[in-house]
Amino acid sequence: MKFHLLITALFSVSLAWAEPQMEMHRVQATTRDPSGWYLAASTHGSFSVLIPIPFNDFTVTDDDPTAGRIKTHTVGAKSAEGIKFSATEAPIFVGKSPGDLAALPQQLKKSGQTVSEIDTSSFAGYPSVSFAQLGATSGVYTRYVKTPKSLIVVILEYPLDQAKVADELKSTFLTSLNITNTEQGRGANALPRAAHD
Repeated sequence: MKFHLLITALFSVSLAWAEPQMEMHRVQATTRDPSGWYLAASTHGSFSVLIPIPFNDFTVTDDDPTAGRIKTHTVGAKSAEGIKFSATEAPIFVGKSPGDLAALPQQLKKSGQTVSEIDTSSFAGYPSVSFAQLGATSGVYTRYVKTPKSLIVVILEYPLDQAKVADELKSTFLTSLNITNTEQGRGANALPRAAHD
């Protein structure tokens, strides 16, 4: 169970002929937040999160025969212990993006995955769902937030031997999401302060 499989399943658009192009904005960025964590504000996305270690900030561009040019914005980091933090924003496509976020955990359960800690409360006024998944060798805490123009996915993935550490980090990480603009791709170069809960 890998977090990128979750993103791929939800953001996939049939990419017929071009390889995705990645533009790296920052590598191992160390913009500190007063909390002591790092403020990972997406350079061209419309969101920020707090990450406890230095992070990368990048945009992936793909050309799709039906949807046109698609830009996906991500900030993320991986610790020496194998704990992965990421937040990704992708545009919403009718028929391609999930319509009912609250149904996602049930869909995962039907496929045989262990899903718990389901919360369908709205987040910052937007439809949202968060939940935990547990596999044979790893676990994942995930939050999906659907704005009028984009879907933002915040993921903390960890190897099972790091479950206690991940549990201590999940609340700060998942609730630190700050949405700075509801129109995907319009938050270019904005470095807002992340909200604290």
